[in-house]
Amino acid sequence: MDASKTYRKRHEDCNSSTSSGKELREVFLKRRKVNRALVIFRNLFEKLMHEYKVYEPGNSKVKTKALMEAARTMRREHQWENTQKCVGHILGIDVGDVFQNWVELNVIGLHRQFWNGIDYKVINNSLLATSIVVTDRYDNAMKSNGTLVYEGQGGNPNVGRNISLIDQKLEGGNLALKNSMQTRSPVRVILKVCGKFDGEFSNTGNNSHYSYVYDGLYLVDTTKIERGRYGKLVFKFALNRILGQPQTCVALKGHGQNSRQLASFTPRKKHKLKSGVAQKEVVRIKDLSNGGEKFSVRVVTSSDCVQLPTSFDYVVNNIYSNKFKQAILRGCDCADGCVDKESCVCFRKNGSRMPNDCNKRLASDLESSFIYECGPSCKCSSSCINRVTQHGIQFQLEIFITELKGWGVRTRSFIPSGSFVCEYIGEVSDYMEARWRLDDDYTFHMGVGKIFINASKYGNVGRFINHSCSPNLCVKDVMYDHNDKSLPHKMLFAIRDIAAGRELTYDYNISNGKLIKCRSNTCYCGTRQCNGQIYI
Repeated sequence: MDASKTYRKRHEDCNSSTSSGKELREVFLKRRKVNRALVIFRNLFEKLMHEYKVYEPGNSKVKTKALMEAARTMRREHQWENTQKCVGHILGIDVGDVFQNWVELNVIGLHRQFWNGIDYKVINNSLLATSIVVTDRYDNAMKSNGTLVYEGQGGNPNVGRNISLIDQKLEGGNLALKNSMQTRSPVRVILKVCGKFDGEFSNTGNNSHYSYVYDGLYLVDTTKIERGRYGKLVFKFALNRILGQPQTCVALKGHGQNSRQLASFTPRKKHKLKSGVAQKEVVRIKDLSNGGEKFSVRVVTSSDCVQLPTSFDYVVNNIYSNKFKQAILRGCDCADGCVDKESCVCFRKNGSRMPNDCNKRLASDLESSFIYECGPSCKCSSSCINRVTQHGIQFQLEIFITELKGWGVRTRSFIPSGSFVCEYIGEVSDYMEARWRLDDDYTFHMGVGKIFINASKYGNVGRFINHSCSPNLCVKDVMYDHNDKSLPHKMLFAIRDIAAGRELTYDYNISNGKLIKCRSNTCYCGTRQCNGQIYI
C-alpha cells in the first residue's frame, strides 16, 4: 500500500463508526498533553521575557535567550512531548496546526532540530528524514505544478556567521532525504509563515514576526545537484504533498518553473483551521467601562458576530442595598507608609504580618483568605504597600468569545503571580431581595449568611471570568472601607504567572463564596484536572 492510500485509510478508519472509543480517547488525551506542553512553554517564555527585559534592557537577543531557556527548563522537568523521533504523523498534532516559533516544534516533537532545517533518525542502519522546515534562508521554491523544491543543507552564509562557502555533501540531512526518496518514506513539512497568526494570515510586509504551520506529509520524488546562488554545488529535492490530507490555512505562491526564491505564503480562501482557531477578531468596543477603569476593557469578537455584552451597566464599585449600614473601619495612624509594622493597626489585624510583598503582590506564604488593607480612615499615603485592590485594575484585560463557554476574559499583558487582577462587582443584597434573581447568571454567594452579589444588571469585567478546574486566579476577601465581615470585597488574584493572551479563570467551588450558574453544570475548561462538572 502506498503512502497516500495509507494516509486515507488511516483517516477513514478514524472517522468510521467502527473506530474504538479507546483509540479516539488516546488521540484526545495526547492532543491535550501537546496543548498543555505549549501552554507551559508559552507561560514560561513570557515570564522569562519579562525578567530579561527588566534586567537586560537593550539586549537584542533576549527573545532567543528566553526561548532557549524555557525549552531547556521544560526538558529538565521532563515536560517535552513526543520525545522519540518517528516517521509520519505525530499523535496529538493535526495537519494545519500553527505554532508561534521554531522552538515550540522541538518541545512538542514535530521537529527535533533547534537550528537545522532537516531532522532525521536512524532506521535499520539507514538515515531517514522525519521532517523539514521550509524557510527563506535557503533557495526553496514552489513550482507551478505544486512541487516543492527544497534546497539541501550546508555551505549557506544566511544561516549564521563564519559559514564557509563549500559544496554541499551527501551526508546528514541531505543523505536522509535521498534515502527517504529511495524508500518512499513520508516526510513532515513545516512552513515558515511571515506574520503572526491571528485567526488568518495576511501579507503585511512585516518580516519581524513569523509563525510555523504543519502542512502535512510529503514524498521526496527526485533529487539533483546544481550550482547554487553562491556558485557552489547544492542538492535540490523535489517533494510532492501526499493526497487525501486536509488543506492547511496557507499555500505557497508559484513563481514559475525557474524560480529559486522562497515562495511567499498566502491564505487558502474560506478555510477554517481544523485545530479550532477562531476567525480573525476585531475590536467591537474599545472600552466597556467608558473610562471607569484606569485601563480600558475592550471587547473583541469575530467579524461576523452580532452579539455584544451590553445588557448591563458597567460600574466600578458595589451597589449596596439600603438594609446594609456599614460602619467605617478604624484605620492606622501610620505617617511613614506603615514602615513601623509593630505599631500599625492594620498589620495586627492581618495576624501581625503584611499580606503583600514589596511589589504589592500577595505574600507567597499567605494562607488566610481574609485580608485587611489600609483604607480611607488610615493616615498612610495612597502609595502604602498595604493599599492594593482599592486602586482598581492594573492590567489590560479583554473580553472575548470562547469556543464553548460563551464570553470570557483574557489578559493583554503579562500578569506576575500574586498580582491583584480585579474585583467581582455587582448589587449586594440579602436573600429576601435576591431570591427573585437567583436563577440569573452572575450571582455570587458571599459565603456568609444569605448575602449575594448579583452582577446581571450592574457589574464589571469580573462577571465574565469563567470557571476552571485548574484556575489561574483565586478569590480573597478584602476589607478596607468598612468593618462588616459579612460584606467583604471579593478580589481576584493571580496564583501563578499568566502570559499575555491567556484566559483568566477561577474555581467556582470556593470556600469563601460560590458563583451560581444555574443554566448548565457542565464544565468545558478542558484542563487535565477537569471534573466534567462545575459543582461537585
